[in-house]
Amino acid sequence: MLFNPRSLNNKINDVMGLFQDKDIDIASICESWLEDDTNFTTSIIKSYGYSIIHEFREGKRGGGTAVVFKTGLPVNVCKISRAFETFEFVAVWLKAESTKIILVTMYRTGNLTSTFSNELDLLLSDISAKADDFIIAGDLNIHFEKNSRTTKQSIDVFKSYGMEKLVNESTHVNGRSLDQIFLSSMNKTLKYSAFAVEPLNSLGSDHFPI
Repeated sequence: MLFNPRSLNNKINDVMGLFQDKDIDIASICESWLEDDTNFTTSIIKSYGYSIIHEFREGKRGGGTAVVFKTGLPVNVCKISRAFETFEFVAVWLKAESTKIILVTMYRTGNLTSTFSNELDLLLSDISAKADDFIIAGDLNIHFEKNSRTTKQSIDVFKSYGMEKLVNESTHVNGRSLDQIFLSSMNKTLKYSAFAVEPLNSLGSDHFPI
Protein backbone atom coordinates (compact mmCIF):
# COMPACT_ATOMS: atom_id res chain seq x y z
CA MET A 1 0.00 0.00 0.00
CA LEU A 2 0.96 3.63 -0.61
CA PHE A 3 -0.78 6.25 1.53
CA ASN A 4 -0.39 9.85 2.65
CA PRO A 5 -2.58 10.05 5.78
CA ARG A 6 -1.42 13.61 6.61
CA SER A 7 -0.33 12.50 10.08
CA LEU A 8 -0.32 9.07 11.62
CA ASN A 9 -0.57 10.57 15.09
CA ASN A 10 -4.25 11.51 15.03
CA LYS A 11 -5.54 8.43 13.20
CA ILE A 12 -3.10 5.62 13.90
CA ASN A 13 -5.74 3.12 15.06
CA ASP A 14 -7.81 3.81 11.94
CA VAL A 15 -4.74 3.35 9.71
CA MET A 16 -3.77 0.10 11.42
CA GLY A 17 -7.38 -1.10 11.20
CA LEU A 18 -7.26 -0.44 7.45
CA PHE A 19 -4.04 -2.45 7.19
CA GLN A 20 -5.68 -5.35 9.00
CA ASP A 21 -8.88 -5.18 6.95
CA LYS A 22 -6.87 -5.24 3.70
CA ASP A 23 -4.28 -7.71 5.06
CA ILE A 24 -1.47 -5.32 4.12
CA ASP A 25 2.04 -6.81 4.41
CA ILE A 26 3.96 -3.59 3.78
CA ALA A 27 3.03 0.06 3.28
CA SER A 28 4.81 3.21 2.18
CA ILE A 29 3.66 6.18 4.26
CA CYS A 30 4.20 9.85 3.40
CA GLU A 31 3.61 12.73 5.81
CA SER A 32 3.82 10.57 8.90
CA TRP A 33 4.27 13.71 11.04
CA LEU A 34 6.41 11.74 13.49
CA GLU A 35 9.00 13.83 15.32
CA ASP A 36 11.21 11.17 16.92
CA ASP A 37 12.23 7.57 16.44
CA THR A 38 10.14 5.98 19.18
CA ASN A 39 6.90 7.40 20.51
CA PHE A 40 3.26 6.64 21.35
CA THR A 41 2.35 6.21 17.65
CA THR A 42 5.15 3.72 16.95
CA SER A 43 4.17 1.74 20.05
CA ILE A 44 0.60 1.41 18.74
CA ILE A 45 1.95 0.22 15.38
CA LYS A 46 3.90 -2.50 17.19
CA SER A 47 0.82 -3.51 19.21
CA TYR A 48 -0.89 -4.45 15.94
CA GLY A 49 1.97 -6.79 15.00
CA TYR A 50 3.71 -4.37 12.64
CA SER A 51 7.14 -2.72 12.65
CA ILE A 52 8.24 0.66 11.28
CA ILE A 53 11.37 2.05 9.66
CA HIS A 54 11.14 5.79 9.17
CA GLU A 55 12.77 9.17 8.70
CA PHE A 56 11.30 12.18 10.47
CA ARG A 57 11.60 15.92 10.90
CA GLU A 58 13.09 16.10 14.37
CA GLY A 59 11.20 18.60 16.50
CA LYS A 60 9.26 19.87 13.48
CA ARG A 61 5.65 19.38 12.48
CA GLY A 62 4.78 17.70 9.18
CA GLY A 63 6.62 15.66 6.61
CA GLY A 64 8.27 12.34 7.35
CA THR A 65 8.43 9.08 5.41
CA ALA A 66 7.94 5.56 6.72
CA VAL A 67 7.73 1.91 5.78
CA VAL A 68 5.31 -0.05 7.98
CA PHE A 69 5.40 -3.83 7.65
CA LYS A 70 4.29 -7.01 9.35
CA THR A 71 6.78 -7.91 12.05
CA GLY A 72 8.93 -10.83 10.95
CA LEU A 73 9.06 -9.96 7.27
CA PRO A 74 12.61 -9.63 5.88
CA VAL A 75 12.75 -5.83 5.73
CA ASN A 76 15.95 -3.95 6.58
CA VAL A 77 17.34 -0.44 6.27
CA CYS A 78 19.04 0.36 2.96
CA LYS A 79 21.67 3.03 3.57
CA ILE A 80 21.94 5.80 0.99
CA SER A 81 24.88 8.08 1.71
CA ARG A 82 23.66 11.13 -0.19
CA ALA A 83 21.48 13.89 1.25
CA PHE A 84 18.88 15.61 -0.91
CA GLU A 85 17.20 19.00 -0.72
CA THR A 86 14.11 18.51 -2.90
CA PHE A 87 12.59 15.43 -1.27
CA GLU A 88 12.44 13.32 1.89
CA PHE A 89 12.84 9.56 1.68
CA VAL A 90 13.43 6.30 3.49
CA ALA A 91 14.92 3.26 1.73
CA VAL A 92 14.63 -0.40 2.74
CA TRP A 93 15.68 -3.77 1.47
CA LEU A 94 12.93 -6.33 0.84
CA LYS A 95 13.45 -10.00 0.15
CA ALA A 96 10.94 -12.03 -1.85
CA GLU A 97 12.14 -15.62 -2.20
CA SER A 98 15.59 -15.20 -3.82
CA THR A 99 14.97 -11.66 -5.07
CA LYS A 100 16.31 -8.62 -3.19
CA ILE A 101 14.39 -5.41 -3.81
CA ILE A 102 15.00 -1.81 -2.79
CA LEU A 103 11.85 0.10 -1.85
CA VAL A 104 12.15 3.87 -1.57
CA THR A 105 9.30 5.82 0.01
CA MET A 106 9.53 9.44 -1.17
CA TYR A 107 7.79 12.67 -0.23
CA ARG A 108 8.36 15.74 -2.38
CA THR A 109 6.88 19.18 -1.81
CA GLY A 110 7.44 22.69 -3.15
CA ASN A 111 7.86 23.86 -6.73
CA LEU A 112 8.84 21.24 -9.29
CA THR A 113 12.14 22.30 -10.83
CA SER A 114 15.04 20.73 -12.69
CA THR A 115 16.84 20.40 -9.34
CA PHE A 116 14.44 17.60 -8.40
CA SER A 117 15.17 15.79 -11.68
CA ASN A 118 18.90 16.10 -11.05
CA GLU A 119 18.63 14.79 -7.49
CA LEU A 120 16.27 12.00 -8.57
CA ASP A 121 18.86 10.95 -11.15
CA LEU A 122 21.52 10.75 -8.42
CA LEU A 123 19.27 8.65 -6.16
CA LEU A 124 18.34 6.25 -8.95
CA SER A 125 21.98 5.96 -9.96
CA ASP A 126 22.81 4.88 -6.41
CA ILE A 127 20.02 2.33 -5.97
CA SER A 128 20.32 0.87 -9.48
CA ALA A 129 23.97 0.09 -8.67
CA LYS A 130 22.85 -1.83 -5.59
CA ALA A 131 19.88 -3.83 -6.94
CA ASP A 132 18.36 -5.06 -10.20
CA ASP A 133 14.84 -4.60 -8.80
CA PHE A 134 13.70 -1.37 -7.17
CA ILE A 135 10.53 0.58 -6.47
CA ILE A 136 9.84 4.26 -5.81
CA ALA A 137 6.52 4.91 -4.08
CA GLY A 138 5.35 8.22 -2.74
CA ASP A 139 3.46 11.46 -2.74
CA LEU A 140 5.58 13.25 -5.30
CA ASN A 141 3.31 16.29 -5.66
CA ILE A 142 3.81 16.07 -9.41
CA HIS A 143 0.71 16.55 -11.56
CA PHE A 144 0.97 13.30 -13.49
CA GLU A 145 -2.40 14.06 -15.09
CA LYS A 146 -0.78 17.00 -16.91
CA ASN A 147 1.74 16.97 -19.73
CA SER A 148 3.86 19.90 -18.57
CA ARG A 149 7.55 20.24 -19.37
CA THR A 150 8.66 19.67 -15.78
CA THR A 151 6.37 16.65 -15.36
CA LYS A 152 7.73 15.12 -18.56
CA GLN A 153 11.29 15.85 -17.44
CA SER A 154 10.70 13.97 -14.18
CA ILE A 155 9.04 11.00 -15.90
CA ASP A 156 11.92 10.84 -18.39
CA VAL A 157 14.38 10.39 -15.52
CA PHE A 158 12.36 7.45 -14.19
CA LYS A 159 12.13 5.95 -17.68
CA SER A 160 15.90 6.27 -18.19
CA TYR A 161 16.31 3.69 -15.41
CA GLY A 162 13.74 1.33 -16.93
CA MET A 163 11.04 2.34 -14.47
CA GLU A 164 7.36 1.88 -15.28
CA LYS A 165 4.64 4.20 -13.94
CA LEU A 166 1.91 2.06 -12.36
CA VAL A 167 -0.85 4.41 -11.14
CA ASN A 168 -3.11 6.01 -13.74
CA GLU A 169 -6.02 7.25 -11.61
CA SER A 170 -6.70 10.34 -9.53
CA THR A 171 -5.18 9.98 -6.05
CA HIS A 172 -6.35 13.27 -4.51
CA VAL A 173 -9.72 14.75 -3.52
CA ASN A 174 -9.25 17.55 -6.06
CA GLY A 175 -8.95 15.10 -8.93
CA ARG A 176 -5.18 15.28 -9.16
CA SER A 177 -2.80 12.39 -9.68
CA LEU A 178 -0.06 13.21 -7.17
CA ASP A 179 0.81 9.84 -5.64
CA GLN A 180 2.70 7.39 -7.77
CA ILE A 181 4.51 4.05 -7.85
CA PHE A 182 7.40 3.42 -10.23
CA LEU A 183 8.94 -0.03 -10.65
CA SER A 184 12.05 -1.36 -12.37
CA SER A 185 12.77 -5.07 -12.69
CA MET A 186 15.77 -5.85 -14.87
CA ASN A 187 14.93 -9.52 -15.41
CA LYS A 188 11.15 -9.06 -15.08
CA THR A 189 11.20 -11.02 -11.82
CA LEU A 190 8.76 -8.65 -10.08
CA LYS A 191 5.11 -9.31 -10.85
CA TYR A 192 2.22 -7.09 -9.88
CA SER A 193 -1.53 -6.93 -10.28
CA ALA A 194 -3.61 -3.83 -10.93
CA PHE A 195 -3.39 -1.12 -8.27
CA ALA A 196 -6.67 0.05 -6.76
CA VAL A 197 -7.12 3.66 -5.64
CA GLU A 198 -9.60 3.73 -2.74
CA PRO A 199 -11.32 7.12 -2.18
CA LEU A 200 -13.67 5.65 0.43
CA ASN A 201 -10.76 4.72 2.72
CA SER A 202 -9.00 8.11 2.91
CA LEU A 203 -9.58 8.36 6.70
CA GLY A 204 -9.97 12.12 6.49
CA SER A 205 -6.85 12.69 4.40
CA ASP A 206 -6.99 14.57 1.08
CA HIS A 207 -5.03 11.68 -0.48
CA PHE A 208 -6.41 8.22 -1.29
CA PRO A 209 -4.73 4.94 -0.34
CA ILE A 210 -3.37 2.89 -3.23
